[in-house]
Amino acid sequence: MLGLDPLTLSAGYILATLSAAQCPAQGPVDVDVEFVKQDSPTITNMTSAQLTQQMMNPDSTLATDGKWMVGGVTVVKPGANLMDTIQVGFQAMTEVRTGAACFTVNKVSYTITYNPSVYIASDFLNMGCRYSATLMHEKRHVDTDVRLLTDAVPDLKKSLQAIAESLGPQGPYAVGDLDSQKRRVVEQIGAAIAPQWQQFVALRRQKQAEIDTLPNYQRDTALCPGQFPKFDGSR
Repeated sequence: MLGLDPLTLSAGYILATLSAAQCPAQGPVDVDVEFVKQDSPTITNMTSAQLTQQMMNPDSTLATDGKWMVGGVTVVKPGANLMDTIQVGFQAMTEVRTGAACFTVNKVSYTITYNPSVYIASDFLNMGCRYSATLMHEKRHVDTDVRLLTDAVPDLKKSLQAIAESLGPQGPYAVGDLDSQKRRVVEQIGAAIAPQWQQFVALRRQKQAEIDTLPNYQRDTALCPGQFPKFDGSR
């Protein structure tokens, strides 16, 4: 997405001939990184057997030895439940006679949106202890994500500041090419921050796997003796 911030030109900026050397110098960039957590209702439309069948996949952090059934799961898919978006503001300078234009980046807004899908097996709706224990397990997953995302904000802001301010003035370009050149810069900023974002995604996976361990499952199960889901989905 593009955020365009046109500059009202003063007489001092109207140049007889616009060259790269006369483009405005890159000044400080206003960078804002925001973490937005969106809450959704807990989903209870599948039995434990169905969750076991549908949620066990190669990208899952769930631990299993073939004897454990999935009673709850927090689904966070990059690009769906976890998204990062960039908006960029620009300051432009146009030479009236020729229509040549330069621009610099003056604002970057980076938003991380987190909207986890938390599933609890429908089998557990009438098992008060098992439902509560499973919900607390999934809450640990969500709380871990929130902590990691909150901690990531300062480093992302620092990196985006350095990336944006290193770009320098862009142009001169024909006015008709200005929008495409601004899109190019947005993509350039996104590509530059992508490796750091991917490092965060990898760290998140590592920390989530530390929750989904057999010892943790055994501890949670021991809280509610006798309350086990059945493989056929019955109670």
